[in-house]
Amino acid sequence: MSRPTPIGLPTQALRYIEEPETLLCNNTVRLLRNGSEAFPAWLEAIDAARTRISMEMYIFNDDKIGQRFADALSRAARRGVEVRLLYDSVGCRHAAPTFFDGMREAGVVAVPYHPYRFWRPHFWTLIRRNHRKTLVCDGAVAFTGGINISDMWLPPGEGGAGWHDAAVEVRGPAVATIEAVFLRTWNWRSRRRLRLNVKRLARPAPAGHVPLAVIANREVVDRFAIRRAALHAIRASLSRVYLASPYFVPDLGFLRSLAHAAKRGIDVRILVPKHSDTQSVDLASRATFSRLLPAGVRIFQHHPVVHTKALLVDDGFVSLGSYNVDHRSLVYNLEMVVNALDREHNAQVAAMLEADMAASQEIHWESFRRRSLLSRILERVAYAFRHWF
Repeated sequence: MSRPTPIGLPTQALRYIEEPETLLCNNTVRLLRNGSEAFPAWLEAIDAARTRISMEMYIFNDDKIGQRFADALSRAARRGVEVRLLYDSVGCRHAAPTFFDGMREAGVVAVPYHPYRFWRPHFWTLIRRNHRKTLVCDGAVAFTGGINISDMWLPPGEGGAGWHDAAVEVRGPAVATIEAVFLRTWNWRSRRRLRLNVKRLARPAPAGHVPLAVIANREVVDRFAIRRAALHAIRASLSRVYLASPYFVPDLGFLRSLAHAAKRGIDVRILVPKHSDTQSVDLASRATFSRLLPAGVRIFQHHPVVHTKALLVDDGFVSLGSYNVDHRSLVYNLEMVVNALDREHNAQVAAMLEADMAASQEIHWESFRRRSLLSRILERVAYAFRHWF
């Protein structure tokens, strides 16, 4: 039995979507580049909120930009807005407990995800993290992507590290789906009196023409949903595949899909940081280059850190979110991506990635293959232990 085609959407565009019935039409999407564009948009939405704010964040640091967000959330709570904040206890380990206590005193309902207690150790809760970065205000506008609330994402001119990254702003019916993903985890982890029934939320009115799919995994089921959607789009590619991932340690099946795409003439490019914040991941990532480069995949290493998590296929498909191409995002982390079918959005993301690639060092097979024996050994050992970091 054939799947239904969303009204007004060309059949050709559906080739990139594994499950067309998951598409939500009549949305707008806006690319936000780096913290310099994302932070002001987030703070503006928080200040404009009048009924409720739903936020989940992997890293929420007690630093310059973190204080600005804490103040904004506190102001919202004081003026009567329902503010729900779900923060990851490991991702926020560098923030003092008093940082979140201050927001609670203002009325923010702040709940840690999987707090680890040494007197009641559970290894499973330590490795299972909420890696999403999502903000929804009044059920009308939603943001998600790879940007955390930390000075690492501030421009160097403002005292930050200038990490390159991206987020997407969504308006339209898909906002309700993004908030429902948040509430699914929130209602599972918060006390009964703090829960919010998803079915009681009004669905936003149409806001544009962009069809998109919100793909998220869960704590128990749908662990491979994001991977399946990405592989489906890559296998459907006709001209180009651009992939940016700060922790690029894919499984063998993902590697084969990228290599096969390059061998059939697709322009496949991978953008990774020259040095991430985890040396073992960098070693494991380089172990995959010897499989990709001979197949014709182009690999670019950027400095400073590119933290962007994006997949772009041809001129009509873009996936942006929190998902890293590694084992942790695949198996342990809660993640979310927005897969949009829109040429204008695609062109903007392509321009961003191509600019980063132009400022990067391209790795060539002839020089890479001459690396030392010690480097090869360390890379292979790191890749063999990729399930452990």
